Amino acid sequence: MSSGLHIITARQGDVASAMLASWVMQASFEPLGVAIAVSKDRAIESLLHINDGFVLNVLEEGRYQALMKHFLKRFPPGADRFADVETYGAANGSPILAPALAYMECTVTRRLDCGDHWVVYGTVQTGRVAKPDGLAAVHHRKVGNHY
Repeated sequence: MSSGLHIITARQGDVASAMLASWVMQASFEPLGVAIAVSKDRAIESLLHINDGFVLNVLEEGRYQALMKHFLKRFPPGADRFADVETYGAANGSPILAPALAYMECTVTRRLDCGDHWVVYGTVQTGRVAKPDGLAAVHHRKVGNHY
């Protein structure tokens, strides 16, 4: 199973979170929408309810390792997950990762309970491609029963 590599970011007030996401796909054209699988035990899950905003940051092939390594680290409670990562704010308040190949600012419009995960559907409000000739990073799983 192959899929792109992304970092999902969200902020509500003083609380910000992020997660590496590889279960992401375009879900609609009109309106433009994406579907993301989010484990129910992820901290960011509490920031991804109906009408909440998030940013889908697309990682670039050949340049994603440092970002992926950073966001896979375990952070102690209250630690700044964005320390040492250049970011700027999206209109919805979520962090945009400056090194990302592209980003999409989204609003959660649906959630589907799927056992140990939620499938979160977000409509894309705006976005930007930083490098039109860049290639999105891809993750290839040999089996589909673990990350």
